[in-house]
Amino acid sequence: MSKAKSYLLNISLILVSAFANFMLFLEAYKKLSIPFMNEEQRVENAPLLFIYVLPSFIFLSVIVLFLYKKLLKNQKNNA
Repeated sequence: MSKAKSYLLNISLILVSAFANFMLFLEAYKKLSIPFMNEEQRVENAPLLFIYVLPSFIFLSVIVLFLYKKLLKNQKNNA
């Protein structure tokens, strides 16, 4: 597999994983928190979700991808 194709696959896996985690978080947030907030609190919290939560999911997706690749490499070396 070429380097560009490998990088493209890795980036797409990171983005899909982060997006799925973020959507799951938003669904849980809507069901658990939003019913207990007034409109002003919802408007104040919305930017914070995108400033802190979304980048953290992307960061964690990168870490998980690298750990997965390292484990695969170690398994191939040990086999």
